[in-house]
Amino acid sequence: MATINPPTLQALGAYWTAQGGVNLGVVGDTAHIGKGVSYHLGQDQLSPDAYSIKTARDKAGLSDAASAIDLGKLDGSLANLQAFSRDFVERARADGPGFSDIREIIYSPDGKTVLRWDRERGAASEPRPGEADDSHLTHTHISWYRDAEKRDHTIAFRPYFEGDVKFIQASDLGQTKLLRLPLGTPLYGFDGSVVLKTPTARDWDYVGLVDAKGAEKVVAVNTGKVYPDAIPRPTLLVAKTGTLVDAPAPPTTAAVPQEYTVTVTDPPPTVEIGGKPVVNGKVTLP
Repeated sequence: MATINPPTLQALGAYWTAQGGVNLGVVGDTAHIGKGVSYHLGQDQLSPDAYSIKTARDKAGLSDAASAIDLGKLDGSLANLQAFSRDFVERARADGPGFSDIREIIYSPDGKTVLRWDRERGAASEPRPGEADDSHLTHTHISWYRDAEKRDHTIAFRPYFEGDVKFIQASDLGQTKLLRLPLGTPLYGFDGSVVLKTPTARDWDYVGLVDAKGAEKVVAVNTGKVYPDAIPRPTLLVAKTGTLVDAPAPPTTAAVPQEYTVTVTDPPPTVEIGGKPVVNGKVTLP
């Protein structure tokens, strides 16, 4: 079978282009197929000794999906791509959110030298020259461990483009109550727009309460509707109605993933998260 472009990399490609970047592709071309070693290839096009299937994580997640993307100019400029790549590698070396799934980054920091960072040498390890060809002077290659195929690949990218994006451990929410919502209740983003309405399914009656002030209640809703990859995960939204009820345990909406993203933009002045105010679209937690 031919190598496929998985939904998570399709979503990342769309995110990159939305930021003004050029997506040079995911699935390997004939040159990649000829060598048979790249993360741009799925299992049927790989040689048995390919470096991209040697780690335990790659063996566990091996499928027909590619697991890498090539990024071109950002906002029409290689200099902007280089600036992004330098920042991205430093975040990788600091083991920032979303980087635990990234295996390697091949890039040029200056348009003159090609460097390769490899997590297998340790997250904090220095990128090294001499491990990739000069085509990477004009594009950045990023590959993910193959067991990360179905996880959101945009997490590592969002801080660079969206500013202070916060990642909160679900266990830190400390939810002790649920909010019972009338069916069809609108749920708002922090910019005041309606993100979705609770459908008629009974399991949407209750959502996890994160914080409340006055009529506005910040709730965790398990939905994929606001994410391009459509993978369900808790999303913080604002409800303006509903009845609080005691919860014997944290709701499943806060227990599904290990972490999720909070992005706030121009919120209403009364909104708080975790007892702390949102100021200029940012909140520091815990």
